[in-house]
Amino acid sequence: MANQYKGEIKGKLGDKERTFRLTFENIVGIESRSGKSIMDISSSIASNTFSFKDILNVLHEGLMGAGGKYTVEAVGDMIMKTGVSSCAIITAQLVSTIFTGSDNIEEDSPLVQGENEQKSTQSSNT
Repeated sequence: MANQYKGEIKGKLGDKERTFRLTFENIVGIESRSGKSIMDISSSIASNTFSFKDILNVLHEGLMGAGGKYTVEAVGDMIMKTGVSSCAIITAQLVSTIFTGSDNIEEDSPLVQGENEQKSTQSSNT
């Protein structure tokens, strides 16, 4: 199950549903491997001017960020099996998670629960 509070998403890649997550290190990896900023990659996906390599890099890093152990070649094979258009949708959803930050935190979020617990344990003299 994808943990939305960690920025995880689910998407069908290859023959099954997989979990994707971009960490800070993964984003830097994408930028290093592509020579483009994450903003440029995001814009190219939104305008349908993306390259196969961009989709490959983002999905590979997203799988690695979620704890997967995939080679770039294996991810490329999964993209070919799934179709580039479907993979572009997953890529767009994944990249969008880094721009939304904590604005999507709902009341049942562990972060909100922790804040509420902290407030209830503070003394009234503070």
